Amino acid sequence: MDLLEYHFSNIDGNLYWNEKDNTYKMFSNEGKRMHLNYLTFKELFKNMEELKKPLNILETGIASAGTMSTYLFNEYVRKYGGRFWSVDTNQNLVDIHSGNMCPASTLVHDDSVNFLSQWAEFHSNEQADVVYLDSYDLDWNDPHPSALHGLNEYIALMPVLKKNSLLLIDDTPSTPYWLDTRGGLYVDMLDYYNKNNSLPGKGAYVLKVKKNAEMLMHNYQVLYRYY
Repeated sequence: MDLLEYHFSNIDGNLYWNEKDNTYKMFSNEGKRMHLNYLTFKELFKNMEELKKPLNILETGIASAGTMSTYLFNEYVRKYGGRFWSVDTNQNLVDIHSGNMCPASTLVHDDSVNFLSQWAEFHSNEQADVVYLDSYDLDWNDPHPSALHGLNEYIALMPVLKKNSLLLIDDTPSTPYWLDTRGGLYVDMLDYYNKNNSLPGKGAYVLKVKKNAEMLMHNYQVLYRYY
């Protein structure tokens, strides 16, 4: 966990940790500022440690901002072993960050659905231990393309999501509370949520798929563990 805590200590946001009562609240302005995705990554890494083995880690969307998860996963395999792959359609991101990766990490220029399909076929006797879906930016006013892409990524991965596989999907808020804004988008999404009892999101279609998995946490991201 030291790796995770160190990584997130350099990233702040609108989630506040109140040390006095050990609570986390959005926009409370009380306590230490944390990144919105800290809690889901904390739960993810706790479950990763419990697996007690070198892991196959897959990420879609090379992280050049935000949580910088590409670097976090790279440091994980550097320290604990395993393999890490991150795929992006932006060749420039591959070129910029490849030189900073350890030998166990591979950055790939490809469409994520195509890459995941090929990975699942080539590694059919293995499993994807950790998957982070973070490609295809979500447009709140036109969420279908991102959600459909997320579903297609998930379908490509299904053969290698096996017992104890961990799946984390970004940009899939459970309620408006977890939105990283209190401006116009928040007002619009609050209205949308009151009408539909759900929100648009990158994993919106994946949420509806029946799966052999337990939902471990759902705030701005959603995290599953397979059984």
